[in-house]
Amino acid sequence: MTKHVKNKLGYESANTDYLRQLEQEKLKLARELHDTALQEQVIAMRELDALLGEPIMQERLELKKRLMRIREQQASSIYLLRDFCQTQYAPRLAEGELKSQLEFLLDRLQLRTNIEVEYVNTWQQEGLGGERALHVYRIIQELLHNTEKHANAKRVELKLSQDNGYYKLEYRDDGVGMERIDLAAIAKLGLKGIYSRAECLHADIKLRSGQYAGFHCILHIPISTLSVHLDRA
Repeated sequence: MTKHVKNKLGYESANTDYLRQLEQEKLKLARELHDTALQEQVIAMRELDALLGEPIMQERLELKKRLMRIREQQASSIYLLRDFCQTQYAPRLAEGELKSQLEFLLDRLQLRTNIEVEYVNTWQQEGLGGERALHVYRIIQELLHNTEKHANAKRVELKLSQDNGYYKLEYRDDGVGMERIDLAAIAKLGLKGIYSRAECLHADIKLRSGQYAGFHCILHIPISTLSVHLDRA
């Protein structure tokens, strides 16, 4: 039987089986959308491109302008749908692949926004693959999502280092922050999932924030899965 562990805020996090099921549902949804709705959108845009290329369109400029506006909307929908599928899709992270996937995640953030990113990664990732790497990936993905959607931040720092048998993950933004971090904030901002994944990693997690003082998250993750879960300052 899986043992549930309460953290300092009294939140009883979901167990590993629940997170596995969640990832399977995300993968199923992403595949279904990619194979149906997204492909149909792409086919429709190709047909629209072919129509716009017809010689008669040179004589019907007003109609062509209207069709061009429809094409722009179609292209925007395809971009959003493809981005959603990529977000929900969980890469199969073998040992050593986490670094490249994080770089891809940060590159996509910078393409979508004007947020400046400082990224330093000195992790030696031997042994960090599979579910452990996926939990780290999802934690960082959720932190970036919260910053993008809620923080109104101009800068993000992500620093991954190693210290005395631990992977250290330090994340901060310079956004509006929160007056306090409580159970309501955890549920609202997706921090509930971060706590669940931190538990699966046997990690200690600390969140710091303040109104107009940005957001700061620190995790200490045992390098060895046999490490004892310690309370760190």
